[in-house]
Amino acid sequence: MNDKQTYIYTLTDFSDPDQIAVPLVLANAALAMGKKAMLWTTLEGVNLAKKGSVDEIVSPSFSSVSEIFEEFKQAGGQIGVCPACAKTHGVTEENLVENGVWMGAAAITEATQNSNSMSF
Repeated sequence: MNDKQTYIYTLTDFSDPDQIAVPLVLANAALAMGKKAMLWTTLEGVNLAKKGSVDEIVSPSFSSVSEIFEEFKQAGGQIGVCPACAKTHGVTEENLVENGVWMGAAAITEATQNSNSMSF
């Protein structure tokens, strides 16, 4: 990450549409403010990094998750993906979203050193 203030939102769940939408909404706000934003996915949250996984998810509190995700992607947001969890949940190089990057323990630890972090 560069000199811009960075926000990292950790997503651990992929069963509640609002819980998926909230970190994306927050990340989009940070990006709109000229900040850097990343969603780091772990546990079941890695499903966000699978192509097409949000296509049918509708949040009762926000717009469709696919629209929020597309806005995030277009604004330059990245999805960090825990490699071990990706293996467990079937996320592979072939089905990884285009803004997805593999980020294991060392990479996310380094990325969070000078950033603001929140977990969902």
